[in-house]
Amino acid sequence: MKFPRLRLEPEKKEAIAKLTGLVIAVFAVFTLIAIVSYLLHWKADMAADTLRNAAGSLGYGFGRFLVCDCFGLGSLAILVILTALSIRLVFHKWNYSLLKTTVMTLGDAFVAALVLAYAGRLFGAETVFGGGLGGHCGALIIGWAISAMGVLVTGLVLLVLVVCVALLSSSRFVHWLGTIGTKEEGKGYIEPGAVDLEVPTEPVPAVVVEDEPKEDPFVADAPRDDNNERAPQDDSVIPSEAKESEEEAPADPELEVIEGEGLETDIHKELPRIDNRLDPPYGLPNYKFPPLDLLETYEDGKHVMSAEELGRNKNQIIATLRNYKIEITDIKAVVGPTVTLYKVTPAPGIKISAIKNLQDDIAMSLNAKGVRVVTLQDSVGIEVANDQPSIVPLRGLLNDDAFRNTKFDLPVALGYTITQQVKVVDLAKAPHLLVAGATQQGKSVCLNVIIGSLLYSKHPSELKLVFIDPKMVEFTAYNELLKHYLAVLPDAEDEEAEKAHAIVKSAKDAEKVLRSLCIEMDDRYLLMAKAGVAKLSDYNNKFKDRKLNPEHGHRFMPYLVTIVDEYADLTMTTGASPEAKAASRSITNSIIRLAQKGRAAGLHVILATQRPSVDVISGIIKSNFPMRIAFRTSSRIDSQTIIDAPGAEKLIGRGDMLFSAGIENERIQCGLIESEEIRRVTDYIGSQTKYGQSYNTPYYLPVPKDDSNGGDGGPVDVGDLDERFEEAARLVVTSQKASTSFLQTRLAMGFAKASRVMSQLEDAGIIGPQDGAKPRAVLVPDLDTLDQMLH
Repeated sequence: MKFPRLRLEPEKKEAIAKLTGLVIAVFAVFTLIAIVSYLLHWKADMAADTLRNAAGSLGYGFGRFLVCDCFGLGSLAILVILTALSIRLVFHKWNYSLLKTTVMTLGDAFVAALVLAYAGRLFGAETVFGGGLGGHCGALIIGWAISAMGVLVTGLVLLVLVVCVALLSSSRFVHWLGTIGTKEEGKGYIEPGAVDLEVPTEPVPAVVVEDEPKEDPFVADAPRDDNNERAPQDDSVIPSEAKESEEEAPADPELEVIEGEGLETDIHKELPRIDNRLDPPYGLPNYKFPPLDLLETYEDGKHVMSAEELGRNKNQIIATLRNYKIEITDIKAVVGPTVTLYKVTPAPGIKISAIKNLQDDIAMSLNAKGVRVVTLQDSVGIEVANDQPSIVPLRGLLNDDAFRNTKFDLPVALGYTITQQVKVVDLAKAPHLLVAGATQQGKSVCLNVIIGSLLYSKHPSELKLVFIDPKMVEFTAYNELLKHYLAVLPDAEDEEAEKAHAIVKSAKDAEKVLRSLCIEMDDRYLLMAKAGVAKLSDYNNKFKDRKLNPEHGHRFMPYLVTIVDEYADLTMTTGASPEAKAASRSITNSIIRLAQKGRAAGLHVILATQRPSVDVISGIIKSNFPMRIAFRTSSRIDSQTIIDAPGAEKLIGRGDMLFSAGIENERIQCGLIESEEIRRVTDYIGSQTKYGQSYNTPYYLPVPKDDSNGGDGGPVDVGDLDERFEEAARLVVTSQKASTSFLQTRLAMGFAKASRVMSQLEDAGIIGPQDGAKPRAVLVPDLDTLDQMLH
């Protein structure tokens, strides 16, 4: 978890620095009293029960540590460091580097301790102050040096060490040592930065210039003699009165020039970056994310698996395997909220397939449902449902560090894995999600968990949602997000109608919204091409850095997530009218188009269906939805249809699901969020300041054209006819036959183009509407009548 950086004003920083300096100064005084009192009363304090140290027992202990145990009298150097720190912090007047002062002072203290310990050993003062003049530290090193090198050599080494310290500490000593034996020896040392001025004792001889000096232009008007030569200009020819007047004349005042700072064209500071969360027209400065307190904890739904249950399952697994002569060397249990994973390590020579083939036998011996045998990296996993499954609250998922600290663009907390980890996926990288399974197995709850994750992670300026709900009741609570998170079409008559149609409930409206999203996607790609970027995140960063001009159509573009609760209801065409079939084809084509191209433009689709059949989840749908979630299915075939693997038929329901990201399937217990929690969250968001509250303008999608693209059905603008419309019209009138297959065969058209032309011929009044299996009626009798209609 990252903690926010503490930002203080300069006055507060200065006050904290001075307070710290005063504390260090007090500690320096305490250290001085402790050391001096220890030096004066160390014998009495060691012998008597009552301490005489002026700093008390703490001062005595501290002074003894510094003087006796460390550096002896050299410990007084510690006061230099403390003094320097306090002066720097309080008065800002210490002119030397604090690091250099600290290092040099500690070095001097160490060398002083060695010298004092050496002197104390020579003069028999090894027990003074309890540890000698140099303390135990100096005495220990000097004792080792004397035993290794002798007294004399140790003294010479100490002398060299003292000289080295002096060279590093004193520039005067460096100058003196460097001038020994030279002519400069004995001269006064000049501090760096000082100027040594010497007054000459002899007059400086004048320099005689033999060349004729050039005429000074400023004295051109000087008096000249008869030969037109300038008279000598010296003080002797100037009248005394003129001299006095010149001396008494006041000097001209100097001109004081005051210059302003002026204008600078060099950029020292870039313009502030656009903040999409704060800056208009995108930002909501006062927006607050909903707190986690709005969600339930479900404490009553948490159950701890008993040791008795674990032991029972373990023994039954081992007994079942032994009945088939399968020995194991190790077994471990990983307890999940709903399912426990028993990791079994088979003995050498045992095939994994032999254990997998016993899946039904193990389930029967355990008398448990939801038993699956999976292959792990280091063992074989046997998943067994717990006797009492636990509820996984969405509040716990969102409160986990895996979600809080994620760097994903669109983070979604799906649930709790069987290995006791919160599963967080990035919808922006998915890029689309397919959710399928039997009814009442947790699909709608899963969709609400996904929506809740997005609401708790993305600001309204960064995310827009499109809800398509053929059931008409699943997403009703999200109406409150109209002016924050919803994207709608600008075709409502008033505010009430706009709110009523904010959640798309019919196939006709769904077809229109999906076509609008395709237009939005194409518009975004045009803007991204102009900006020279390949994905939405790069485009938005470039826009926030003020590298894209809004006057050229550029804008901050939020992510658009389309959620379809029951995809099968939108594509059912059995017994439907031609218009419904055309709308169904249009919906499928739009979803496939969004799935194929929408990722880079920030458009993502989530499909949910309770009919996992091949006519609903077709091959092209599966190829464009690589991330899939399978809840419990009624058959193995349905599981194969959803995730291309069996296993979903073995799930236990109530949120138990298999998550597939394209490679492996992972068992997860989906989080839980109830309708009341959703209502509290949406009410909290809806009660805040909305986008364009004064103008009643939510986020609007582009208006789709009222034409059919590729046989989608719907009204056609006769002014925007197909380029082969006239050719097809003449063929139909001449032959008095009209059908899509007829145009395909005679004019070599594709099905989509032929269907489009047929719709335009119907709207133009040339042919009649479709009447079941009967052929269409040709309403124009001859070419002359057709020419009149065309012209």
